[in-house]
Amino acid sequence: MTAPTQPLHAVTADVNRTESWQWHRVLAVVQQCTARRFVAGVFEHRRGAHRVLTTDAFLAAYLTHSFLVKDNLHQTQITNTIRGWTPSQRIAVGLAPDAVITYKMVTDGLARLGRACESATYPDWDAARFAQSLLDASLQGHSPTGAVALDSTDIETWGRIRYRKPLVDADPDTPARPDHSDLPHIPDAPKGHDGRYIYTRDPDARMGWRSASQGEQNHFCGYDAHVITDVPASPKSAERPVPHVARTLCLAPAGRHKGVCGITALDALPPLPPPQELIADRAYNFTRPTTFTIPAWQRGFTTIYDLHPNQRGRRPGPVAGTQWIDGTLYTTCLPEGLVDLAPLTRDMTTEQRAEIERLHQLRGAYAFTPHGSRDPDGRRRYRGPAVTHPSIRSPKAPRSMREDFRKPTVYCTGDTACGCAITVTLYDTDEPNLRMPMQHGTREWEDSYYRREGIESLFGDLKGNRLDLHRGAIRGYGLTRYTLLLGFALATMNMAILRDWHAKRHRLDPWGKVLGEPSPPVRRDRHPATGRRPSRSTRRTTQRPDR
Repeated sequence: MTAPTQPLHAVTADVNRTESWQWHRVLAVVQQCTARRFVAGVFEHRRGAHRVLTTDAFLAAYLTHSFLVKDNLHQTQITNTIRGWTPSQRIAVGLAPDAVITYKMVTDGLARLGRACESATYPDWDAARFAQSLLDASLQGHSPTGAVALDSTDIETWGRIRYRKPLVDADPDTPARPDHSDLPHIPDAPKGHDGRYIYTRDPDARMGWRSASQGEQNHFCGYDAHVITDVPASPKSAERPVPHVARTLCLAPAGRHKGVCGITALDALPPLPPPQELIADRAYNFTRPTTFTIPAWQRGFTTIYDLHPNQRGRRPGPVAGTQWIDGTLYTTCLPEGLVDLAPLTRDMTTEQRAEIERLHQLRGAYAFTPHGSRDPDGRRRYRGPAVTHPSIRSPKAPRSMREDFRKPTVYCTGDTACGCAITVTLYDTDEPNLRMPMQHGTREWEDSYYRREGIESLFGDLKGNRLDLHRGAIRGYGLTRYTLLLGFALATMNMAILRDWHAKRHRLDPWGKVLGEPSPPVRRDRHPATGRRPSRSTRRTTQRPDR
């Protein structure tokens, strides 16, 4: 029996070959993915002939594709990936060695999965949970550090903007209501279910802001990908780097509330060990406290931010004799010369940094310090700088006057409203967007906050180093489609990051240990500290015994 003829445009010889280490990891992730049974139920719930593209083949195809093709998630390329599988690889995912997989089969599988995620037939599953199950499966055996960084990046829609001068109708807390009557919109852009304007054929894409790179504009139309990654557990352990992988993903239309999306990403995290620190971009703490900071505290996180210039400065304290300065509570007997201090920045000279840090340390002696941990109801006590273990000497605390004379001495009388010898109870509503476990602008804060470079590294991998998800990399419309495909891409990127990070250190990644792969050989041709080649005598003594 001869094979049916195909039109010339449907015949292609393009294939994408999958390496063995990639294939074994993909199969392991598919078997560990909790969404595997859900996808199987979606594919089996149909009428007609038996589906040729099996559940495992569908999941494996989309996962292996990002290993092989960097700049797109097109269905034609995913079909070429399946064509490049060997007979043994096809059998491993339930395909016949001679099965013909067409473009229509691949696109129909993704469309059917998207409809299932949006339907009420499967109330326990949606696109966000499916993507999160892929991320969780890709990180099996890789324990979190206890500290995470949160930020968002832009994912442009494939649709073209069809209206002139579009407005970015996004606001952190109150949805903006732009007036298009004075702008040349012909015709006027329609509004979606959320009251925001739709400028493309994509019904879910919205206008938003971004930090533009070379060749980009500050505004775009599409989605915001809110991602959480691991960072070192403490600044002291920052010299021991960790792989920056995508722990959670929350994809939302661009311009949607940062705080709400950030909390959604936090809720998808697995239980974290101490210290449970969250380092977030200032866009998250610049919203109302009830939408992000307080919910993050209620979930057990300690938040670390960079303050916006509008958030810095002096404010009245909760009780008489206290004052807020850059998010830290101080006594009012703080010298005026230590009130307005610039934070440390990386463009300062060494001498400038040393002088600024010296002034911050002098000001830190007048700060209130935590007295115990935060209570479940949100209360936390802070003791004044002249109370137990005083950092200054004050007549209002006679015991502090017996401290070393080199400590700062204040001369507060009984009639002076001074908080250096009192204990204050703070609540979650007391400057939540500004409070941090350290003083803003100090070296301690800088070392802790800039651990967030890990999330920038992850976005660099997503936008150019490993993948290149520019506009047009994902074709199609709708939040569900973009969430599904981005979940596949991030899960594959997690596997590649873990393998490369451990291989660089001559170690097996977690999946390599599970699969029983041999340990990578240790190369000694470079000194681990200086990077120089060792001497000839050293190379002779460090050669392998079998040489």
